[in-house]
Amino acid sequence: MDFRDRLYQASLVEVPSQLFLEDYLKHKVPVLNQGTEGACTGFALATVAHFLLRRRKVVPDKGQVSARMFYEMARRYDEWEGEDYDGSSARGAMKAWQKHGVCAEALWPSLAKPSAKSPGLTRERADDSALRPLGAYLRVNHRDLVAMHAALAEVGILYATSEVHAGWDEVGADGLIHPNEQLLGGHAFAIVAYDEHGFWLQNSWGPSWGRRGFGHISYADWLAHGSDVWVARLGVPVTTSQIAGAPATNTRSTASAQGALNQLRPHVINLGNDGKLDPRGELGMREADLQQLFRVDLRNTLKTWSRRRIVLHAHGGLVAADAALQRLAAYKKQLMPQEAYPLSFIWHSDYWTTLSHMLSELLRGRRTEGALDRSKDFLLDRLDDGLEPLARALTGKSAWSEMKENALAASRPGHGAALAAAEIHRLAQEFPDLEVHLVAHSAGSILGAPLLDLLSTGAHKVRSCTLWAPACTHTLFEAHYAPALEDGRLDAMTLYTLDDHHERADHCAHIYNKSLLYLVSNAFEDKPRPWFGADGEPILGLAKFLDRGRVAQLIASGRIHHVLAPNLAAGVDGSKASSHGAFDDDETTVSGSFARMLGATAPAPATRGQRSGPAQPATPPLAFERSAASLQAQRRALDALSRKL
Repeated sequence: MDFRDRLYQASLVEVPSQLFLEDYLKHKVPVLNQGTEGACTGFALATVAHFLLRRRKVVPDKGQVSARMFYEMARRYDEWEGEDYDGSSARGAMKAWQKHGVCAEALWPSLAKPSAKSPGLTRERADDSALRPLGAYLRVNHRDLVAMHAALAEVGILYATSEVHAGWDEVGADGLIHPNEQLLGGHAFAIVAYDEHGFWLQNSWGPSWGRRGFGHISYADWLAHGSDVWVARLGVPVTTSQIAGAPATNTRSTASAQGALNQLRPHVINLGNDGKLDPRGELGMREADLQQLFRVDLRNTLKTWSRRRIVLHAHGGLVAADAALQRLAAYKKQLMPQEAYPLSFIWHSDYWTTLSHMLSELLRGRRTEGALDRSKDFLLDRLDDGLEPLARALTGKSAWSEMKENALAASRPGHGAALAAAEIHRLAQEFPDLEVHLVAHSAGSILGAPLLDLLSTGAHKVRSCTLWAPACTHTLFEAHYAPALEDGRLDAMTLYTLDDHHERADHCAHIYNKSLLYLVSNAFEDKPRPWFGADGEPILGLAKFLDRGRVAQLIASGRIHHVLAPNLAAGVDGSKASSHGAFDDDETTVSGSFARMLGATAPAPATRGQRSGPAQPATPPLAFERSAASLQAQRRALDALSRKL
């Protein structure tokens, strides 16, 4: 049992002494046959869905749902890592229904043989699934017969799992399951009625099993072998057209959140901790899903456009997946009307929580009896000097190295970014005028470095690369970005950085009193700075290091356009970002970046005695959704916590 499960509590409503199987049969719920498929969790839950949909008072639905979808989605949420196993859990199946709904059988046939090339949750399936959402579900104590009777009487059906024994293979036409000590394994089914002797269940072994597909298990047998019971109610289908622009916040329903997520799904490449495609969770993606995205969703869109452009985005290392989706929703709303298709690499990089917890622990250990005067820059610098080597030793270096490895690994053969690059080259053969633009923030620049090489092989070039406060080292820049600029594989690069004053005025959870890039440079890279006051590892996003090496030459030659933030510049060079994490949702920065890469220009500022000229085609205004899960809210909460230390 999972402590997060919500348990069903029986009410004081009278429960009938029997629920007759004959009453259940009146609903004509089809008896399914899973055949040789080890997908009983999906078939059993489909039986539950069929009953609830047929008994729905408003617009009953007598169609069949996809047991295959239940099973495949359950494997995203069950308790076991990876996909190299048969079966799934009842908890995973219930969570999958609650997250995704379920589509019609015709769209995802239950007995279709799955393979690595089989598409998963396509847009058509996802949209249809929204018509059959799960409302609420509760776990029922499988050893509490009173609770099981009450839940069954209240809803009419239970979703159950149990160890089955050899007696299940010897059921006669009366449906009675006789006890047997030879256990065969786990199985899922629906409990549909009860009497004084036990439960009636509907199986998924076809109508030739037992009493036309039904069996009767005694209470003693159930208590000895039962393992899991769930009860559920249908949800209300929600039209999501009004919320197409962004993922739902905590105030929106699960159904509306899923509808918004379905509209973002064709714009997401979901990467796991090793840079491979991640098949688990709401954004689960296998290679077949990636191919569906590029060869169907993206290709069909490009065919209708006169100018075909893809904008690849890699978010920063402080950004959790839900916050990255909010960024994507805002980018999509601005880019799609301009015939630019955004694709975001959602990679597991939420370093902010790890970093904040680590620094908090260090500060507790270093607290003195006297109060620290935060107005004294000298004292803050000395505190930072002391924190850096401790943070490096206490998981900082290892955690940062692991995140960098995840980012770089995505471009290895067979991993997520490499597969995406191959699909882009495939599209470029069909659409020779295809433009590719790359945008990366903070640690996203590490993911983007080897990806740039993959994208710019052969005759195809990358049209532009925009780096917001990149956290990559000069060494990585000179190994990937600089050669691509110098040999013409990359047409243009724009580099955004904070000025050094704002870099030093930034903070990490109000504990380390400079920006994350300073902490990375001084403590987390391979070689820490040798002594206090010395420079750390040169980081591309730190303005103080831009006067050296090939980056200085490329800026001087105009091959790299450098924007120093914050500034009050008009047009594409404007940026109001005043902290390291602010670039990717600063409207001025993002709008200017998109305008530059897409060839739009902002109106020239008016001078005294003159009126500004007419605006050229400009990007639509940006609007970033805020929610309790957004990065800003997370930072405010961490800041408030750190002030209490």
